Amino acid sequence: MNRDNLIVVFQFFLLLFLQSFLLNNINFFGYINPNLYILFIIIYRLDGNSTILILLGFVLGLLLDLLTQGSGGHTIATLTIAFLRPFIVKFSFGVNYDLPMGMIKGSPFSQRLVYMLIIILIHHLVLYSVIYFSFTNTLTIIKNTIFSSLFTFVFVYISLGLFKDKND
Repeated sequence: MNRDNLIVVFQFFLLLFLQSFLLNNINFFGYINPNLYILFIIIYRLDGNSTILILLGFVLGLLLDLLTQGSGGHTIATLTIAFLRPFIVKFSFGVNYDLPMGMIKGSPFSQRLVYMLIIILIHHLVLYSVIYFSFTNTLTIIKNTIFSSLFTFVFVYISLGLFKDKND
């Protein structure tokens, strides 16, 4: 197992642990909950194997649902964004999408912002749609999606800033 694989495994378990034992206990105003664990899918290598990402997304969501006694919403939401990620990357970064580190070093801030926001919004929309699963709860789904997405975006942005290279 090489160094990159060890880092991926460490990130996987760190984010799973933080989400299940710390962040799931945060509920601002009773419904705003940060979902930092999707950072794993956001920062997964652009040139990494998509099939492995989908498998890891499934395992991440499943373990989170098992640890938090969830209804399967995290599993479906992480599977969805892991599957859609290549399309979101192509949409967000255009011609830079196939460069291994094009997202980080060769793209404007606005493209990275769009990439993160799309992934976070899709994840939260799918998550809350599965949790509430009713047309009568449409307003609740939209409210939770918007506010939790904004809160999660702040957490993701701060977390990415903590791990930024000193050379950038």
